[in-house]
Amino acid sequence: MFRCGLRQVICGTLLLAVAVIASDMPFPHPENGAVRLTEKDSPYVLEQGIVISAADTLFIEPGVTVLMGEYAKITVRGPVHILGSESKPVVFRSADSSESWNGLHFVSTNRPFEVKNFVVENAFRNTVFRSRGIFEKVKFVNNYYGLWVDDVPEVFLARCDFVRNRFALSVRAGKVISADTKISGNVYGLYLEAGGDFNGDKSMIKDNLESDVRKESDELAGSGKRVSRSVWHRIETGF
Repeated sequence: MFRCGLRQVICGTLLLAVAVIASDMPFPHPENGAVRLTEKDSPYVLEQGIVISAADTLFIEPGVTVLMGEYAKITVRGPVHILGSESKPVVFRSADSSESWNGLHFVSTNRPFEVKNFVVENAFRNTVFRSRGIFEKVKFVNNYYGLWVDDVPEVFLARCDFVRNRFALSVRAGKVISADTKISGNVYGLYLEAGGDFNGDKSMIKDNLESDVRKESDELAGSGKRVSRSVWHRIETGF
C-alpha cells in the first residue's frame, strides 16, 4: 500500500511539472505588423536571439512575464509599447536565476519607444542605440550593464530604479534626461563617456559600492585603478 501511494505521489508530481512546463508559451512571431504578448498567455519563454523588424510593432500588456534562456536576446527595430501597470508590471528575467541572458536592445532610429512599469533582470547588457523614447517606473535589477545609452538624441528616465547592477547607467554620445530616478546599490552608478550628457538630479545617485559618478576623462587619468577584490566579492554575493 505504501509503495502504491508513493508511486501515485511521484506520478502526480511529474504530471504537475509537465503541466507547468507546457504552460510556458514560446515568444510569438509577428502577425499583421505586430508582435503581441498578452497576460493570458504568460509566461513566455525565449531561448534564442530574435530581431523584431522596423515593419513590426512590439506590444506587451500588463502582467506579462518573459523567461529568458542563456542565449536569449531581443533586438527591436520598430516601435515599442511595453505597458505594465503598478499592480501588474511586465517582467523580463532569466528562466534560471543562476544564469544571465544577453539583453534587450532598442535600435528603432526615428520610431520612439514607450516602456512603463517594467522590470528587467539578470541581463548582460540592455542598450538604446540611435533611438529616442521614455522609460517610466522601470527597474533595472541585477544586470551586468543596467542600461547603455549610445548615440541617441534623447532618452527620458522617469521614476526609474537601478539596483544591484555592476554598471548601472552608461551614457556615450547621447543625452539622458532623468527625473526622480534612483541609482543606488550598484558597483558603479553613472558613467559618462565621451559626448555623454546626463541632465538630472545627481544627488539620487548614491551609495554605490565603487563610485557614484565617473567620467571617461577621469578614468583615463587614473587608468591604473582597478575595482578592489572586496568590492567585487560583496556585489557577487548579492547576484
